[in-house]
Amino acid sequence: MPDEKIQPQEIVFPNNNAAKLVSALRDTPMASLIESLGISPPKNLILLIGGADKLDEKLTSRLTQLFSRGIARAAADAEALIIDGGTQAGVMQIMGQSIVDRGRKSSLLGVAPAGKVTYPGGPALANNDSAPLDPNHSHFVLVDGKEWGSETETLFELAAAFNVPVLAILVNGGAIAKDELLQSVRRNWPVIVIEGSGRLADEVAGLKKKPSEIEDPMLAEITAEGDLRIFPISGALEDFERMLFSQSPNIKLLHDAWQRFATYDANGGRLQKAFKNIQFWILVLGLIAVFLALFERQGLELVRGQHVLENALGWLRYPIIVIPIVTAILLAYSNKFRPANKWILLRGSAEAIKREIYRYRSRTGDYSKDRLTTNSRDDVFHERLEPVSRRLMQTEANHGALTPYDGPLPPKEVAQKSDDGFSFLTPERYIELRLEDQLNYYSYKTPKLETQIKQMQVAVLVAGGVGTLLAAVHAELWVALTTALTTALTTSLASRQLDETLVRYNQSAADLANVRDWWTKLSPASKRNPKNIDQLVEVTEKVLETELSGWVQRMENALAQLKAEEEKGEESGGDKSQPKNEGTPPPPQPDSIPPEAQPAHSAGHEDT
Repeated sequence: MPDEKIQPQEIVFPNNNAAKLVSALRDTPMASLIESLGISPPKNLILLIGGADKLDEKLTSRLTQLFSRGIARAAADAEALIIDGGTQAGVMQIMGQSIVDRGRKSSLLGVAPAGKVTYPGGPALANNDSAPLDPNHSHFVLVDGKEWGSETETLFELAAAFNVPVLAILVNGGAIAKDELLQSVRRNWPVIVIEGSGRLADEVAGLKKKPSEIEDPMLAEITAEGDLRIFPISGALEDFERMLFSQSPNIKLLHDAWQRFATYDANGGRLQKAFKNIQFWILVLGLIAVFLALFERQGLELVRGQHVLENALGWLRYPIIVIPIVTAILLAYSNKFRPANKWILLRGSAEAIKREIYRYRSRTGDYSKDRLTTNSRDDVFHERLEPVSRRLMQTEANHGALTPYDGPLPPKEVAQKSDDGFSFLTPERYIELRLEDQLNYYSYKTPKLETQIKQMQVAVLVAGGVGTLLAAVHAELWVALTTALTTALTTSLASRQLDETLVRYNQSAADLANVRDWWTKLSPASKRNPKNIDQLVEVTEKVLETELSGWVQRMENALAQLKAEEEKGEESGGDKSQPKNEGTPPPPQPDSIPPEAQPAHSAGHEDT
């Protein structure tokens, strides 16, 4: 259909609730529907699957408690959108009233066939099994159809189009609910089955608890491949709340984790900048000192006997004396406060936190339902993060104040615009936000690293050639300057580990591409296999961890070598004016690069 904006209409029910209604054709783009509905982008989505038939009064009372204290409250805390069938009947009516009881803190969207529902101002229907829309819903999508179930395809496409984690809840239900349950299983959405609510829910719960030969192919697929969690309707409300919250990310926990990551990352960047500046000025001052010393000596030879000029050149001895003193102060400051060591420790801790955030959000590894026993995902997340900070505070990073981070969370330079940083991640979203993003970063950086290596190698060759030329024209005195420059460039190239970093980036990029290709070739059924999802995340995070660990080790070795050479120079009483192997500033982490200049985030460092 043409790409024109769909015009919604407003329905005002007898209870004065005003709801927005959008009519959809079969080929209406889901993006257009979502835009027309005007629903604030949710972070999660709850899909209510259930019967519209009249429920037993005792059952209705119990479900009202579960819906109000469980689903409605969980939806508000997790910023979730709730989608159901939208009619004033059965579980949908209970859901609507529960949202009202909780102060309408969540949007409630009903999807129904246009030919089966009535509403204020709507067309009159001749069929006997029509139903009114529920007056407590906030939004409706009416699908072009005249039979119950004709809305199912649009309902699932719409739920998936929000691109957020989905939790399905099955209450009661019949043939249409069975089809919706199967669609949920095939989309790898977890399902909570309310056992004791009747019909389909009880049948599925029984088959799940006592696996046996199942003749119904739909039920066989549901029970064999579905991520089903059974909750008895008579169970404790606290257990139901816990089950619901375990399916939604703990926003407070994630907020604290991102805050800790951002604090470590920002302070690491600050210390990195300080270290870069110190190393830069040590190198520059050393070269200036060599130049001034040579210039003074050359000048004195040329003006020997001319006392005025000799006295003028004599003033050069002061900067020649001062520069080594300043250089020694910079070296002492660097050795005393060790900004480079603290920077590396903070970067390593920040990246360890980020890895756990992605594992938690993807619900894999120790966060998968198969590995959770007595502890919840939140418990495991806390247990993984606590040692990271404890170990960091037992290092020299504790000898200094960490400036609290007060920007947006997650930091803009870390997360993509399409990622809120708090939602659970499906495998496809994980690939997009983590694997593909990191792969793009490596593809972006490797050409730049190669260019830097070539430029520095050319500079070394040019400096060496200039030295040869000076020797040929009998200006041997100035060869010392070109030699010092050549030594500085060579040392810089070695201390920055550019060649090794380029090799590591290429290896990591190849490994990530292999992981992506492996996932792409899997069948839909294999992609729903929790073991394959665990492997996708675990291998990806291991590749990134290995690359970062290699960088940390290389930087620690370079710093140790740099310090050893500095101490050797001091013990031998070497001329501080000569450019020793001071090293060069290590690279800024990728997170410090502006978003417009690089992919959203990276494993943790950068070479400049």
